[in-house]
Amino acid sequence: MRGLPYYEEPEYHEYLISPERRELFPRKDILSQINWKDVHNLLDFGMGNGYFLQYFYQFLPAGAHIWGAECQEILIDATLKRKVKEKIENFIPFYVERTEHPLLPDWIPEVDMIFASCVLSTFADPTLAIKGIARNMKKEGRIILLDWEKKESPSGPDIMHKISLDRMKYFVEDSGFLIKRKLKTNEYIYALELVRNPDIDPSELPRISVE
Repeated sequence: MRGLPYYEEPEYHEYLISPERRELFPRKDILSQINWKDVHNLLDFGMGNGYFLQYFYQFLPAGAHIWGAECQEILIDATLKRKVKEKIENFIPFYVERTEHPLLPDWIPEVDMIFASCVLSTFADPTLAIKGIARNMKKEGRIILLDWEKKESPSGPDIMHKISLDRMKYFVEDSGFLIKRKLKTNEYIYALELVRNPDIDPSELPRISVE
């Protein structure tokens, strides 16, 4: 019988908010390197159980909204409980179907920034994922991409589930984006700020079939 993908295993759900993860993904250290000035709508794509959620509000402008996209209903339920218990405002988690070309609901506004932590490496072709979520982002918007470097780490998924920085750069460029800068992290993860390539007309990129 085929097992669950690692990111759907209960043990991994527990890891997402564990001290071991906090050692590799120090939230304030990462988020403090980002310019949040004009981010009024943030999409947390693959939000999990909201590891970064409360920390976003320490940096976002007052009144900003967070839209949390997740394909696992059990994790959506967990964040909804947190929303009520912690009285989190301006936060809407929602279900997005797990496909290689993710489609977000029409009622999501065009976002100023997309935050994608440890999610693009779960796609067979991250190019399609980037193109898919970017359809809901403003032309001048940015994508913050965090993911696992392809090496053994003190915690986290097996190396076979990781994508190296060099290979991820290929997917980024193939999706019509550029790496504006690389954020400071540790040797086990990388963090990139992506912007659209101004020399590429989005209409010239291969179209994504949604049939």
